[in-house]
Amino acid sequence: MTTTTAAPATRTAPGPKGAPLLGSLGPWRRNTADFLLGLQRDHGEMVRMRLGPFTVHQVTHPDAVRRVLVENNANYVRGPLYEQFGVVMGKGLLTTDGEFWRGHRRAVQPVFLKNAVTDIVPNIVEATGEMLDEWEARTARDEPVDLMTEMLRLTLVTLSRSLFAYDIKPSSRVLKRIVDDVVEVMFRRGTPSEMLPSWLPTARNRKIAHIHQVFDKVVRDVRESYARTGEGPLIALMEQATDPVTGEPWTDRQLRDELLTIYLAGHETTAVSLCWTLLSIANHPHVQDELDEEIGRVLGGGTPDAETAADLTYTRMVVDESLRMYPPIWIFPRAAVGPDTLGGYDIEAGSSILLSPLASHHNPRHWDNPLAFDPYRFTPEAVRERPRMAYFPFGAGPRQCVGNSMALLELRIIVAMINQRFRINLIPGDALRYGSPVISLRPLRDVMVRLRPRENRTPPVPAPTIAGAAGRAESACPYSAGGA
Repeated sequence: MTTTTAAPATRTAPGPKGAPLLGSLGPWRRNTADFLLGLQRDHGEMVRMRLGPFTVHQVTHPDAVRRVLVENNANYVRGPLYEQFGVVMGKGLLTTDGEFWRGHRRAVQPVFLKNAVTDIVPNIVEATGEMLDEWEARTARDEPVDLMTEMLRLTLVTLSRSLFAYDIKPSSRVLKRIVDDVVEVMFRRGTPSEMLPSWLPTARNRKIAHIHQVFDKVVRDVRESYARTGEGPLIALMEQATDPVTGEPWTDRQLRDELLTIYLAGHETTAVSLCWTLLSIANHPHVQDELDEEIGRVLGGGTPDAETAADLTYTRMVVDESLRMYPPIWIFPRAAVGPDTLGGYDIEAGSSILLSPLASHHNPRHWDNPLAFDPYRFTPEAVRERPRMAYFPFGAGPRQCVGNSMALLELRIIVAMINQRFRINLIPGDALRYGSPVISLRPLRDVMVRLRPRENRTPPVPAPTIAGAAGRAESACPYSAGGA
């Protein structure tokens, strides 16, 4: 008599049924953020769905997130959902895997180490001071400002001066429009124009060609500046780097792609974080009061330096809570090379994984009242009590954002300097929303604000409704009448 051992039963994660052929592509397109938050609410921390031809798992269980990013990270590569990024950035840190990626990461890493990023503090202070002086002139004329545009210009100038010793400020207005186009084309929406050959003269392909033309000139200018002056810590490393396989110097194309990756990924996400952080402060008077007390006590009216910036502990907690509520990179796609098990469910080779900091950071299993803005979630005691991977705005593991220390330092200093001199009041209007399928968690419209110098004690203008992913008003939201 022959006995057989039954194969273990497979476990398929729950999820939405979706439409024939398209799966859940419809709600994904309509409002991606609302869709992802709804998946977690309705189906849990492991969700299986179809997005057109792709089988996709949304993973928000902290242990499963850790397995993807840390414990079994070699099994989870960039995959097809990153293909659009390469349309603009080419083959750089954000879009590559394997030995090529490891070699490039090692080449640029020294500039981003914690003990190295403090060297950029004078550039942060100088660029922020220039912006605040411009704001003084604009407030004298009672002119509003577009906060998102201002933060994009500031972080672009700071990054360029700090890493490349190149002053990009004269071109910053033009580049802001180009970066807007980059954000639009780099996230896959499932439209027919994305499937057409790149040589066809479609509106989308013409836009991509114009992006390349503008950024190719930036790369040339940066390299020419370095050739003349020998200055710029990151461009120096790039010019001296060698290919990890051949040992040859980086080609012009490799250097171009990496330089563009640093420019685009390095300034846009920091600007988005600044925008949401400043809005959150403006809409929470008690946060503003505690921030004022710390900034006055630590800085005493002076400008920050590396030492005093490290003492802005409450400011750091405010920034961390803003990164929880509004993580600038809110979707991390991956593709499974081989089969695996995540959260007790089977993952097939070739399937796609979506890690969403936005959904994870709003998971009520790990965050009490997740729609409330509360910096005290980030006291050392509170952080120790949470699962490590309930919070990962910069990713984790080998592919954690190379510039996270630089970004956090920049955020603390800029937030402190702005709050020393101005109060920010939103101009009443349509609700601010997010949720469009773009690379970063930008507001979906211009963020127009009025600036009030600190000496002006005029009561703040009531804020408009701020709506979250679903466009619904939520009383627990950080914006008096809006939610995440």
